[in-house]
Amino acid sequence: MAEDNSSDYDVVESLLAAKIFAEKAQDVHINQEGIEKLAKEVMQFLRANKNNFYTVTNRFRRHQTYPDKEDSKVEDWLFVLHTLNFSLWNPKGTKQWTVDGSKGYCALCIAIKRAIDEGKPMWDPKYYTRITQSEFEHIFRSDDGETSIPLLHERLRILHEVGEVLLNKYEGTFVECIKSSEYDANKLVKLLFDEFESYRDEAVFEGVKVRFHTKARSLVSDIWVYYNEPKLTFKPTFKQDTKKMMSTMLIDYRTPQLLYHLKVLCYSDVLVSRFEKSNEPLQHGSREELEIRGCSLFAAQKVCEKVQRMSRDYIKEMPILKTRAFNVPILIDNYLFGCLAYCDEYIMNREPFHYIRTVYY
Repeated sequence: MAEDNSSDYDVVESLLAAKIFAEKAQDVHINQEGIEKLAKEVMQFLRANKNNFYTVTNRFRRHQTYPDKEDSKVEDWLFVLHTLNFSLWNPKGTKQWTVDGSKGYCALCIAIKRAIDEGKPMWDPKYYTRITQSEFEHIFRSDDGETSIPLLHERLRILHEVGEVLLNKYEGTFVECIKSSEYDANKLVKLLFDEFESYRDEAVFEGVKVRFHTKARSLVSDIWVYYNEPKLTFKPTFKQDTKKMMSTMLIDYRTPQLLYHLKVLCYSDVLVSRFEKSNEPLQHGSREELEIRGCSLFAAQKVCEKVQRMSRDYIKEMPILKTRAFNVPILIDNYLFGCLAYCDEYIMNREPFHYIRTVYY
């Protein structure tokens, strides 16, 4: 168990840190005009989908291979998926890991579903703690049969480690982690940080320890959506302050590239030149990496606040905006997800791209 885990684990912890990064950043800054423009686009997206209001503001857009809401294994499935959701891209201009033509997170979803369809119980720690390297390579085989999933050895090690924790302390299922957290989002984030090293996403910035909880909050947000869905089987209420949710898009480091494309983020000439001339990965906890993460997170929060203010002008058109069904972070997440899916190749070829080798996101 991690030491010194007594700090507040509410989302404010990350947002306050992001504000500090944004204020002290040297190579990354936030463009207010870009925030205004993106907020307007999000509102246009909402108005165009007002007949599907609940879908775009209460359900994250997810790959079609996601488990069904009635699947009894969904919690453990999502735990494995999010645990392995890190560093899925190779440097720009090099061959990417692809599965059925998809890259990044979508490729990961497809690979896990493919393994399950082939009879492999990927949700069960009794199975995945015994997976060998050759079996792991086969499960995550690429379309070309040559390109390996990035950080293959680290992923296998982490899968073994988290499985052992579940088997030794939580009756072999992530459901017990949720129960131990009393179906509370913040408590579950803290449990993930305390119990699983690969969720211990922290860094030091100018002498201050910062905890992001990015991967943990992405998993917890998915769990909340599952428990919040109308279902045939009974599920307890999962407590989540949706007004303080962070965009789960920030788990993917393609998102800063998208925010740069949308002119929400601006990079210094020095940083752009580095990305264009070198494929050397940024180090987790480096100043450049923290500036990009912090400014992305803070910019997303600023867009949330702007959309919330703008929505007041549309209450007569959409009275539901006054209700708890209006979850701005989910709305923005879905809009950004759609943008990246639609313009993926264009953005990758056109904009500077940083990549990082880390197990935390």
